[in-house]
Amino acid sequence: MLNDAIPPVLAASGVDWSEVHAVRLLGVALGALVLFWAIRRMFGGK
Repeated sequence: MLNDAIPPVLAASGVDWSEVHAVRLLGVALGALVLFWAIRRMFGGK
């Protein structure tokens, strides 16, 4: 997935890290959901 090292730009701009992690978790969850759906479609599921 994404590189877990903190990009210098983000570190410098004083980002709210709890917000960043929430967004990243949401993205990962959505990605996993889409992937799961696509795999089920591939094998003839609904």
